[in-house]
Amino acid sequence: MVLSALVFGSYALVHLQHLFFQSNSADGPGWAIGKPQTQWNFRLGNQPLPELKALALELVNRDRQVNGLPPLVEDPLLSQVAQRHAEDMLARQFYDHVNPDGQDPSDRFIAAGGQVGAGENIMQQKGTIPMALSLGLVEEYQQGWMDSPGHRENLLTPHYTTFGYGIVASPTGTEIYAVQLFSFPAQ
Repeated sequence: MVLSALVFGSYALVHLQHLFFQSNSADGPGWAIGKPQTQWNFRLGNQPLPELKALALELVNRDRQVNGLPPLVEDPLLSQVAQRHAEDMLARQFYDHVNPDGQDPSDRFIAAGGQVGAGENIMQQKGTIPMALSLGLVEEYQQGWMDSPGHRENLLTPHYTTFGYGIVASPTGTEIYAVQLFSFPAQ
């Protein structure tokens, strides 16, 4: 009984500390991550989708800048496609770059009116405790993508010039999907 209370107490303290303090991982060989942008009060409560998207773009550009790359600009069509993919993964309960209809990120972007292909990062978080779509969560996902070599490669691809973001939570807040899309000018 005492051991389970200690384990639960330790778990709660770690998550409480994570709620109030955002710290990015150490830079890796050949890449860097920028300083955290959110404060403890931005980790509580749901934030409007436009604010989440704006921070997502700010964080991507922060990390591109510290790695000597030019900033990306928000593309409304990429954001629309990213949001639809996040919502589709939640609705149809899959987690993949290729949807059940066989469409990959480039297929979805071109079908929506895009002229060129697209690169994509996706994130899924499931749990029993409800989570808020907060600015802190957006920053946490950015850090996770930067810590992952394949996702970081998308974030730091020099020829990408445009960016789109989508994020959605289940009605209970226990399941979240986020999508970053990247593209470049049509030839």
